[in-house]
Amino acid sequence: MAAVYHLLDEAEIFSERDGGAISRWAANVLREGSEIVICPSFDASWDFPAERVYQLPNWSLTDPIHPVLYRLPWPLQKNAYLFVLRGLLQKLKRGDLLYIHNRPAPAAALSTVAAQHGVQIVLHMHNSHLIQASKGQLDALRKTPIVFCSRFLEGEANRALPNHFESTHVVHNGADGKKFHCKREGRNPTPTIIYTGRLVPYKGVHVLLEAMRILERNKINARCKIVGGAKFGNSRSTRYVRKLQRRKSSNTELLGYLAGESLAEQLRGADIFCCPSVWNDPFPMALLEGMATGLPVVASETGGIPEQLAHGGGVLVPPNDPQALATALERLVQDTVYREELSAKALASFKEHFFWSGVRKQYERVVQGLLA
Repeated sequence: MAAVYHLLDEAEIFSERDGGAISRWAANVLREGSEIVICPSFDASWDFPAERVYQLPNWSLTDPIHPVLYRLPWPLQKNAYLFVLRGLLQKLKRGDLLYIHNRPAPAAALSTVAAQHGVQIVLHMHNSHLIQASKGQLDALRKTPIVFCSRFLEGEANRALPNHFESTHVVHNGADGKKFHCKREGRNPTPTIIYTGRLVPYKGVHVLLEAMRILERNKINARCKIVGGAKFGNSRSTRYVRKLQRRKSSNTELLGYLAGESLAEQLRGADIFCCPSVWNDPFPMALLEGMATGLPVVASETGGIPEQLAHGGGVLVPPNDPQALATALERLVQDTVYREELSAKALASFKEHFFWSGVRKQYERVVQGLLA
């Protein structure tokens, strides 16, 4: 019987606290299956069966030299990845499927030898890295099935590389409806807006801070909680984080990095979720976790976010526009009936479309089709 292996990226520990979005996807989508997770390192926080997690020797060593590897000519880059991944190739048996997350270069390298090893390679893209791939990588990936986390990403790739890939699919992200659930009693006397995610410029937290300053100047009774760190698993200070600390107004607090139940508890204590991204955010899981908690969403109209809110539960605003963001937030703060209406729609949309169990079904249709 064919086995399915999932290769996580070289920089991401398989961990609920210290891992990122790919770790979260793998833990939730694969939990009920028999797939094996291949990762640079892991801990026990996902409570995943130990026999289904494999720490790949030397995989993490490619992280610090990743920029150098990507600048190498394709033949050298291909050979470098094949050398690092030789142990994984030896582990695979004929008929097995290797599902690679978000790394076009190693997927391309392995695609060049997949036939001789009798294995199938799949590449799952969680962001736009694919359209930045080199010609050598893209040529090697032409016949490799590509999975995208949103129709936005699929469309972006097909527009940039028309008719290049022979097989593309969409498998959405999701959220844990048991952990992130709606359990608020009563209303906060001061409505609370919450952001959760990484504190990096392209996530647009500085835009939310400016919107909160506008609300403060307009004497709107609201407060804001910023939950996150510069990287997953820590709240280390960066120039951007220090700038946020200096620029925040008195109605805003930065809580640092939280994960798991601590993160869910903060969401349950909030009233409005804000996703102020200033880039083409493909399909942010944080937004889905807000919807799962029954929070109405105010988000930038960019990337795959409109796709997430297509069934209701949110308000879209232009990216990088503090005034438009402040206006949308003000209406939700001031209009309780409108806020509760959007809250109900957000929760209903999540339950209908974004449970991890539904994502598992999307994924299974792709994998079963490839193994048939």
